[in-house]
Amino acid sequence: MIMKALKNLLSIFLIGLIFGGCAYNWIVEEPVIDPTDPNAEEVSFSSDITPIFASKCTACHTTGNQMPDLTSANAYNSLNSSRYINTSDPASSLIYTKASPTGNHVQYSEAEAALVLTWITQGAQNN
Repeated sequence: MIMKALKNLLSIFLIGLIFGGCAYNWIVEEPVIDPTDPNAEEVSFSSDITPIFASKCTACHTTGNQMPDLTSANAYNSLNSSRYINTSDPASSLIYTKASPTGNHVQYSEAEAALVLTWITQGAQNN
């Protein structure tokens, strides 16, 4: 009787060890660009930034709704002012701070925030 209980306990332990010892990371983390790296790859407004706006912001920020209009056709012209972009102090730019990962609106992921900040740091070009 004791041997059967020990055998069952050992079996449960081994099964737990087998399944508990395997860890898989199915979530692939987005690479985060360093906005302060002067050698960082150039961030493209059309390829890198507007898709962020399309996925996070255009539910509200569209033509005729809340400003700025962040639809891909109008985003750059709507943002191209000192109200939203501050190239002398990129981290204080409203388009970055309003949706930063610590903001209280729709939030960028860490990687998205880094892309937006890098784009502003690189001069906020319409590229």
